[in-house]
Amino acid sequence: MDERKSVIKELEEKKKTLAEERNRILQGLGEALLRRIGDEEPFSDSQVGSPGAVLLEYRRMQKEIGDSNAAIRSLELDILRLKELEERISAIESEQSLLKGELAAVHTSLGMAVLKAPDLNNTTVLLKSQEKDLLAKIEEHEKALEELEEQEGGIFSWLGKNARTAVEKALLSKNRSDLEKLYLRAGGEFLSTAMEEELSGEDFVKDAEKAMGLKGRMSSLTDELLSLKEERRKIGGGLGTESYPAHRIKGFEKRIAQITKEFPAVYLRLGMLAAASGGKETFASFMNEDGPAVLEKAEAISLQIAEEELSIRKINAAIRIDEEKAEIERFKRAIVSQQQKITAAEDAISGLEEQISETEQHIVELEIFIQGDHGS
Repeated sequence: MDERKSVIKELEEKKKTLAEERNRILQGLGEALLRRIGDEEPFSDSQVGSPGAVLLEYRRMQKEIGDSNAAIRSLELDILRLKELEERISAIESEQSLLKGELAAVHTSLGMAVLKAPDLNNTTVLLKSQEKDLLAKIEEHEKALEELEEQEGGIFSWLGKNARTAVEKALLSKNRSDLEKLYLRAGGEFLSTAMEEELSGEDFVKDAEKAMGLKGRMSSLTDELLSLKEERRKIGGGLGTESYPAHRIKGFEKRIAQITKEFPAVYLRLGMLAAASGGKETFASFMNEDGPAVLEKAEAISLQIAEEELSIRKINAAIRIDEEKAEIERFKRAIVSQQQKITAAEDAISGLEEQISETEQHIVELEIFIQGDHGS
C-alpha cells in the first residue's frame, strides 16, 4: 500500500478533529447569540441562508416544542381529571346505594308507624287491610310449619312433609317480603302526601325528618352525578379510546426529542454566519466580550483545516501524477506490442503476395500449355 495514502488518512482524521472543534465553538457561539437576541427582531432579511431565516427557524422550533408541551400538559390534566371524575362518580354511586338502603329502612319504619296509627284516609284503610291479610297469611304459614315440625311417620310421610315444608317456607318468605314492601310503600306515600301533620310521636317525627334529609342528600348527589357524568363524557370524547391519549403523548414527546436534536445544527448555522465575512459586524450588538476571541479561534482552526486540506490535495496530486506516469508506460508497452504485431502482419502479407505471384505465373504456364501445338 502507498504510504502516502496512510498520510492522507491521518490528515483526514486531523481535519475531522479540527472541524469538530471549530463546529463546537461556533455552535456554542450561535446558541449564545440566539439567547441574547431573545424576542428582538434585528434582521430584516429572511431569505434562505440569512441570519433572519435561521432566527425564524429557531423560533418555529421553539414554538412547536412549546405547543407540544402544552398539549402534553393538557392531555395529562384531562387524564388526571378523568381519573378524579371516575373516583368521585364511583363514590357517589356507592353513597347513593347506601342512602337508598337507609331510606328504604326509614320508609319501612314510617310505614309501620302509619299503619299502627288511627285511620287517616282511604289510603291508610286500604293499606291496613292489606297488612291484616298478610299478617294472617304469615301466621297461617308459621302455624303450618310448626305442625309439620311435630308431625311423625314413615318414609312416604317424611317425603310429603319435606315437600309441604318447602312450599310453606316459600310462601312465608314471600308474604314477609310483601309485608315489608307494604310498609315501605306506606312510608313513602306518607311522606309524599304530608300526612305527618296528622300524626304525632317523637320517634315518628325523627324518622320523617331523617327520610327528608336522606331524600335531599340523594337529590343533591343525583344533580352532582349528572354534572360529573356530562363532564366525563366531554373529556372522554376528546381523549378517545383508552390507549389513544398515551399514544398522542408519546407522539408529542417523540417530536420534542426530534426537534431538540435539531437545535445544535441551527446554533452551528448561526455561528458560521457570525464567522463568515461581515458576520462580526452583523452580530456586534449581541456579542459579549469573549465573542471576538471565539471568532479568532474558529478562524485559526479554519486556516488549519485549509492547510490540511491543501496538504491532502497535494499528496493526491502527487499520487495522481505517479498513476498517470504508470498509465503512460502502459500505453508505451501497448504501442510496442502493437508495432510488433504490425511487423509480423507485414511479413505475412509479403509472403502471401509472393505466393500470389508464383501462382499467377503457374497459371500462365498452364494456359500456354493448353494453347500450344503438341503434335498428333
